[in-house]
Amino acid sequence: MAMVTPIRGRGRAWTLTDPTGVSPYSLDEVWDITRRLSPRDDVRAAARASSGEVLNAYDKLWPLNEAPPSTTWAMFLADDDLRFRYLCFDFDASAGDAANDADRFTYWLEQLNIPHLLCLSGPTGGRHVWVHLDVPADADAVRDIAYLTRSLFPSLDLAPLTNPKAGCVRPPYAPHRAGGHSTPVADLAAITDHAADEDAPGQLHALLVDLGAELPAPSTEDLHNIVRDDAGKPRVRGRRRPLSMAMDSVLHSEAGPDASHTLVRILAAAAHARWSYQDIRVQVHSAPGLEHARTRRVGATRQRRSEHQIDKVLTAAWEYAVRYVASHPLSASGDDEDYRQRTATVTAAVQRALTRADALPGIWATHNSRVEGSHAQRVVLDAICLYMLQSSQHTVEVDVRRLSADTGYGRTSVSRALRALTGEDGTGGWLEVVANAEGVHAKRYRLATRFSTDESAHERTQAHMRAMANALPLSQALIREIGTRLELFAHDVFIAPHSMGKNAGLIYKHTPAEGSATFDDLTHRTGLDSDVLRRRLDELTAAGLVERTGGGWRRLPPVVRDFVARARGVDGYLDDRVARYNEERLVWAWWLAEVTWMERRAKHRRGKKSHWNESDRPDYVAYPRGPTKRRDHKVALQFVRAGYLEQGLVLAA
Repeated sequence: MAMVTPIRGRGRAWTLTDPTGVSPYSLDEVWDITRRLSPRDDVRAAARASSGEVLNAYDKLWPLNEAPPSTTWAMFLADDDLRFRYLCFDFDASAGDAANDADRFTYWLEQLNIPHLLCLSGPTGGRHVWVHLDVPADADAVRDIAYLTRSLFPSLDLAPLTNPKAGCVRPPYAPHRAGGHSTPVADLAAITDHAADEDAPGQLHALLVDLGAELPAPSTEDLHNIVRDDAGKPRVRGRRRPLSMAMDSVLHSEAGPDASHTLVRILAAAAHARWSYQDIRVQVHSAPGLEHARTRRVGATRQRRSEHQIDKVLTAAWEYAVRYVASHPLSASGDDEDYRQRTATVTAAVQRALTRADALPGIWATHNSRVEGSHAQRVVLDAICLYMLQSSQHTVEVDVRRLSADTGYGRTSVSRALRALTGEDGTGGWLEVVANAEGVHAKRYRLATRFSTDESAHERTQAHMRAMANALPLSQALIREIGTRLELFAHDVFIAPHSMGKNAGLIYKHTPAEGSATFDDLTHRTGLDSDVLRRRLDELTAAGLVERTGGGWRRLPPVVRDFVARARGVDGYLDDRVARYNEERLVWAWWLAEVTWMERRAKHRRGKKSHWNESDRPDYVAYPRGPTKRRDHKVALQFVRAGYLEQGLVLAA
């Protein structure tokens, strides 16, 4: 007989089988339960180490029509069409108070009358909250729910709900690798005989937002000097070089009492030396300095991580290190002593520019023939200010393709907007060109002097001796605000040909998600003609992107845009354009590398008159040429699209 433990929640008392006890079902019966629940014909089985230990790595597909695996298994949440049949909220005890988080979350599900099943995942204290969906949910909608839930409950593991292809969780009664099994606190019928209706995901999304949940700040395209390998791992562009003697000593010495700090130092130095993720990964088990990646602190000792956990910890830390180094080129000592002061001055300059821009909405009117300005100019200004805040640099390198990817406007519109913002067309400048484009490097811009100089500074008798105390929180708030504005507008449903159009996107962006905006408010914010505004509002309302309220209009959740784009047949347009721009970047970098090689003296050439047996092109292949030996950019583009060229090597050349 299994042990019984009373579990108490908000006014509730449950009787729960001890997860370290004996399952009420045999292994074959548990396997039959999994067959009954699974939306696919196979599950993922846990691997076993040579020592016999069951690992927390579910890397092997196991058909359900075979006998159960000897280890344990995890069930996919999405079906073969990658639409979620189940929502399983996996609260991890190692990341927070899983028991309390699961208790609060199930209380909210009860308030929404959403059928659910709470399980103790095993002896480690984790919790699983299962919801069976009557109608499969779209992956993007589930991803938003996962991120909203995570913002309120740090113990939630995002992986199962953000990866429709591979996201999986051990089903009820499945054995735990450390002993015991996943134990439901109620009857299994909560997910076998009952299912949440089609509106449940939307209701849960709305409740989480009402409770203060927030989606993470929208990400922009990788910085210009970041490239990614075939596995999607980033690195800073350039030739790999050895670590400095000091950092090499840190890598091969004991990590010390603060192993996590040592890991951050090593990864930052490796990123600065243009190492790749794989260069670090192969040293995890041999370099003493990477102790934090291998083990985690448990009381006064350290417990070994599984290979899956090592990858998870190292990937997250490496992503952060690469982005930081790309945004903040390190000094010779590896320190950045001016970071706080520079963040303060950059934030102040950006705030002055955006305050001035907000005070002149008529300048950015899309169809105002009396003034020289456009919405494209304002969006481009916002994007460049965002880059400055993200890098804490007054001067940023910006190319039109990156701006196009982040703003939604095409290269031609972006180029015209940049000329207007820098005053090249005689309209006065918001930006200044610091350096012109050269080779693979784009133009470098900074805000005009009137924004970069604090007018009140001349009235002070003493300069600031320290950075503004609130500079970093203000910078992060501006990053979130600008990033959200850009993300709301740059979508297929507003940008693609035959879509709802940019005016609709402009209105959508300026319509609040909370409260409402009146017709006069939207007229002032957008600068659109009243007839145009009224027609576009009617279209947005009919499409379900905004809704009419007693006080005006309010914006509905952004995920609706995806459904509207698919219904209009315009989804994927921006992704295709970004892919095309990346191909053009790669061809250009390839050609510049060829030019560099051609200008090199004493080149090694193949041929019967050469004494060399091979070409001296260590990092890239020869650029395609036609019968007349002239460069053939068209063929080069075909090679790039066919994947014949290794992107990282060419861009590093």
